[in-house]
Amino acid sequence: MTDYKDKIGEKYKKILFIHGWGFNGKIWEDFVKIFMSKENCVFLNLYECIENANGDFKMAAKNLLDEHKDVDLIISWSLGCYLAKEFELLTKINSIKMVYVSYSPRFMKSRLWDFGFEQNTIDKLRDNLSTDLIKTLKNFYLLILGNYKNKKEIYKRIIANINLMAQVDFNNLSTGLKIIQDSDYRNFCKHKDVRNLYIYGDNDDICPPEMRKFIEVLEPISVIKVISESSHIPFLTNPEDFFKILKEYI
Repeated sequence: MTDYKDKIGEKYKKILFIHGWGFNGKIWEDFVKIFMSKENCVFLNLYECIENANGDFKMAAKNLLDEHKDVDLIISWSLGCYLAKEFELLTKINSIKMVYVSYSPRFMKSRLWDFGFEQNTIDKLRDNLSTDLIKTLKNFYLLILGNYKNKKEIYKRIIANINLMAQVDFNNLSTGLKIIQDSDYRNFCKHKDVRNLYIYGDNDDICPPEMRKFIEVLEPISVIKVISESSHIPFLTNPEDFFKILKEYI
């Protein structure tokens, strides 16, 4: 623990944490509080990024690069990984360490893609946001936790901060769903020599470990780790295992 904090002070000027849809930076802050020093850490607000760039992640990444020129490490999760991918595209190869958690190059199922959400699921989420945001988010949390064995316990921890989500602009949440629906990064590859870290939970129905097959083709020297008995939120369901992998990589 102490060694890691020393390493942060010596090596990393700034660490960006990017959350996923339906959550906010608090989910990363809770992890950092246990394992790391908050010094040098920036917890991005994904919804502000969406609003300031009119829903364009390419523009959002350029805005972030202008604001955070001294970033050394980006840790992104779920939808936040797409923003990190655009950020990575704008920087020199391996100049910033990139950690992608529960990343999928496509979040929607299709005839040629077996992973992710059904179209009617996203449609229902979008329709229900305007009538009962809190209930919609609760259903979403249950959905992404899937068949995780300690689902009830983790669910209780997640909804403890749900009132903060009531302050998020409906339009930004809706735009986030559109990004989930329309984005496709299956052919995204900055360079074969890129070396990123990808972390998955083996109990993740949205982004299962099979994703590694696609990453291995596009990024043959990147590191891919799968946490046993974990979920779509491995840093919450298996924080010790997650931190060990993170520490070894950085």
